[in-house]
Amino acid sequence: MTQRLTYHLESTNSLNDQQHGFRESKSVVTAINELLSKIQTARRDGKHVLVLSIDIKGAFDNLQHRAILKSLETPAPAQLT
Repeated sequence: MTQRLTYHLESTNSLNDQQHGFRESKSVVTAINELLSKIQTARRDGKHVLVLSIDIKGAFDNLQHRAILKSLETPAPAQLT
């Protein structure tokens, strides 16, 4: 099921380029490097930087999988594509 869902999301270009988890050629290392680059750019430009990181234990295990599958059947709103 996971492979089918991943294939669908990748082949329809439905994932945001900034999503690194569970993606081929992306990892926690690429996510951290991208974050550090954005922080360096913002600081160089004199902007403030705030980073908030949240890890919710068991979040994936407690998702309502049927609701997720049903939502995938509905096209995304234009502002999200």
